[in-house]
Formats: sequence, structure tokens, C-alpha cells
Amino acid sequence: MKNILLIISFVFIIQGCKTKNEKNKTELNQTVNEITFGVKVDAKEGFENDIMPWISVKNPESEIESLIGKDEIVIERKFALLRIDYPLSNPVEIMIMSDSSKGFTRKQLIEEISKAYNQIYKEEEETSIIKTIPINEREGMINRNKTDGKYGIWGHDIDDLDLSGIMVREIDSGHLKLELNIES
Repeated sequence: MKNILLIISFVFIIQGCKTKNEKNKTELNQTVNEITFGVKVDAKEGFENDIMPWISVKNPESEIESLIGKDEIVIERKFALLRIDYPLSNPVEIMIMSDSSKGFTRKQLIEEISKAYNQIYKEEEETSIIKTIPINEREGMINRNKTDGKYGIWGHDIDDLDLSGIMVREIDSGHLKLELNIES
């Protein structure tokens, strides 16, 4: 009888430890911060408070001067893990590094994200047997056809993509993972 009680106690202790470890793991994957992007625009464009709530992924340079808080440090780390999953069938994670020991500004983040997306779209074209149908040859909806390259891009050309925000999560390794809110 003592052995059975000892075994049952041991099982409860192990279950308690497992639950605690799972809880700690969950806590480490919690959102640390959300970074938003807004670009000051002319009132004629019709955005609330004259702020466009996103910035171009393909070519942000023309909008960076009007990017609100562009020089504000929004991630106080030298490195971050950038997750790109939209519109990719095969998501990718890329370690990015800040130019500054203080961390990343909004401007640096959009520049890194733009560089990564442009490289991904370039590699997709280079590795795909199914080529992207030119926009002037598309019928019906003018969405991009799915290609079968390294990333399996579907649905949208890079010109269609805008960054509206980033969810910053701390992961088990202690690094920050950046999950992008991409609008299309």
C-alpha cells in the first residue's frame, strides 16, 4: 500500500513539474511588445488623422521621411529573429542585426524587412519552374499565381505588400521573434 501511495505521489509531482515547465514555456512565448507603423500623408488621401497605417514593403524609401517615430528605438536588442510567412507556403526565419548597439528603430526594421522580402521574391523567381504570370496577362482577379520555388509564393506580388505592425515575442532561446502584420 505504501508503494502505491508513493507511486501516486511521484506521478503528481511529475505532473506538477510538467505543468510548471509548460507554463514557463508559454510565458516565454508571450507578446513582449507590438510595434505599429504610420506614415503621415496629405489630407487629400483620406486617411484618419492624415496617417496611413502601413508602409510599403517593396520600396519603403519614398515613405520613410514621413514615417512617424522613424528614429525611435523600438527594440532594445542587437539581434532579432524575423519570421516571414506571408504570402509564403514555406515560411522562413532570418536573424537580423541592428546597426546600433542600442537596438532597432522603426526605420531600421522596415529597411531589414524590405531587404529580406525583396531577396525572397528574387530567389523565388530564380528557383521556380512555374513562373509568375505578368500582371497584364492575368485574367479575372489579378492576384499573383502560386509559384513552386524555394518559398512557394502565392496570391500577391511584392508590390501589394505593406507592413502595418510587428508582434514582438520572446522565445525560449532568449531571442526576440518578430511576427509581421502584412497587409495586401
